Amino acid sequence: MTDPRVKPLARRTDDEGELTFTITNDPSSGKIIIDFGKKIHWLAMPRKMAQQFALEILRRSADRHVKLEIPK
Repeated sequence: MTDPRVKPLARRTDDEGELTFTITNDPSSGKIIIDFGKKIHWLAMPRKMAQQFALEILRRSADRHVKLEIPK
């Protein structure tokens, strides 16, 4: 569901299949917003990029300190 208050920050006119996105948060609702700028069916990325993606979500959703144990 798209939040009508969020402008499509990741939308680009020069898109040739690559996916651009922004990660932000809405201070009034506390929701983390990941804006891909277009409808997507699936998402794939290299392992390092997936780690960076996950860390950015944690940065937006956590307080200053996070203790994290990754379950198997």
